Amino acid sequence: MRRKASNLSGGFVFLWLFFGVGGSWAIPAEVIVTVGSGEINWSQGIVTAKGSGAPPKESKNIAQARLMTERAALADARRNLLETLKGVRVDSITHVEDYIVQNDEIRLRTEGLIQASTEIRKLRRYLSDGAIEVTVAMSLGGDFLSLLMSLPCSAPGLQPTPPPTLPPEKPRSPLSGILPDEKKEAPPAVPPISKGEEKPVLKPGGPKPEPKPSLADLPPDTGLVVDARGLQVQPALVPKVLDEQGVELYQGGYVSHEKVARSGAALYARDLTSAQTHSRVGKNPMTVKGFKVNPGNPSDILLSPDGTKRVAPFTRKGTFLEECKVMIVID
Repeated sequence: MRRKASNLSGGFVFLWLFFGVGGSWAIPAEVIVTVGSGEINWSQGIVTAKGSGAPPKESKNIAQARLMTERAALADARRNLLETLKGVRVDSITHVEDYIVQNDEIRLRTEGLIQASTEIRKLRRYLSDGAIEVTVAMSLGGDFLSLLMSLPCSAPGLQPTPPPTLPPEKPRSPLSGILPDEKKEAPPAVPPISKGEEKPVLKPGGPKPEPKPSLADLPPDTGLVVDARGLQVQPALVPKVLDEQGVELYQGGYVSHEKVARSGAALYARDLTSAQTHSRVGKNPMTVKGFKVNPGNPSDILLSPDGTKRVAPFTRKGTFLEECKVMIVID
């Protein structure tokens, strides 16, 4: 599994570099956040950073000076890449820095992944004073996201929502059973039934939820596009889509950690058409409008009852949601 994730991660970076995305090559509709000397490209799932190196005075010849300058530039870029990576939001309330600070294993393995980051050679610059400026890139999916989910302190956003806690039971008095119990209100009297009137049938437990249709009966949708423009959503590695009551629709127990690590939970775009035509969501994606942001969790999006009704049948294995075919459109 580790080798497979690594290959996918490397292939993602290769395609990204081949098409020239990143920095000044970025597409206007992409969601890019600048952090220090680096950038987080939420539309490609890539983080990049720049670094520079100056020729050392102790070099013996031009070739040695060039080699040492390149090494210094790459080392500087990877230091900056680590600082940029720390600013990546994992879920609504957690950043990568929180995990690096709290867990030495994550810190050491993250530093190892950064040392293996790829240089974007087409963005290398040779300056007139002999200095060199380089740009390195690293995928947020693959090995890195798998790392966050493989340890006991996995991202809270990947954990299922805990059931509501019930209020503690009222302690019984030591005189219980000796003294008479407190009087309880009697249930409301049922009015007598008139002659010829049918007796009402009581249904305990309330109405039962309608069963989901079979996979074969689902609409031919190939992905999900959530239009969250105007909601001030903050992009994250593991966003959630919730119904109007805060119950998870996407990122539930039916989505495996392996699939999230392989391709990421979702990608972001600033243009609705770009999201709807993205290869991630296929040729016939479902588009729903975000209703509001989950209070206190700026990466979690709540849907309206109508949007929930459309998405709910797909919240299970065997659907595009299980395959993480999700795009989110933000401002």
